[in-house]
Amino acid sequence: MGSVSSPTIGIMKRATIIRTLWHWHRRIGLLACALIIVLSITGILANHSSQLGWDRSPISVQWILNSYGFNAPETYQGLAVDEHLWVIGGTQLFRDDVSVATCSSDWHSVSWLDPMVIASCASKVELFSTDGDRIEIFSALPEGRLIKSGRIKNDGRLLLQFTQNQYLLDVDSFEVTAVSGYEMILPQWQSVPAPMTQSLQSQFRVQDLTWERFILDVHAGRWFGGWGWLLMDLGAIFMLTLALSGVVMYVLRRTR
Repeated sequence: MGSVSSPTIGIMKRATIIRTLWHWHRRIGLLACALIIVLSITGILANHSSQLGWDRSPISVQWILNSYGFNAPETYQGLAVDEHLWVIGGTQLFRDDVSVATCSSDWHSVSWLDPMVIASCASKVELFSTDGDRIEIFSALPEGRLIKSGRIKNDGRLLLQFTQNQYLLDVDSFEVTAVSGYEMILPQWQSVPAPMTQSLQSQFRVQDLTWERFILDVHAGRWFGGWGWLLMDLGAIFMLTLALSGVVMYVLRRTR
């Protein structure tokens, strides 16, 4: 019986390698398909997030907010001003059920210094008209963290209460004066009707959680939890394997 020539053996080996590579190329391709789609879509969206305004647009989808551990407040507090309710709930401030401002920390104070409504959080004081238009933002606080703010008797200035010290803020000139021993007039909070509470909860936002951040977290795998980064690394390895196996199969076929 005649022996098989060396060129024939070489062709058979190449065919075996190609079949083996093709076998795994298809299976790895199926495994990588979903990850490639996710990476491609999120990559395109992230690349155009600034043009689309997603780097400035807070997320309002509740299940996404819940996945980050953010939940809408269960209760809200309202201050009645000219037949309207100024409501604070977490990091959001509302006039009735319309959002008028957000803060990086929870709002804690709302006061009416006729003709203005003044709201405060730990880092700033905001002044509004009774129609809900923002007049001014005062963030040059004399100390680091504002505990609360409010009216005082027979004075048109706003009392700022910090951990140890008090200051009076002139809302016209923004002049700050250190004081002590002043008693703040606490606001007469009103309960928020159930229908309005439901409307406010549906508008729940987190200032720093934008669509851009969510897209980047999905793209990097962080949104999928502790194993997310490993999942995306595995997807990258799959794509490298597909590229290399494709090149090898092409070269082997060309050299037949």
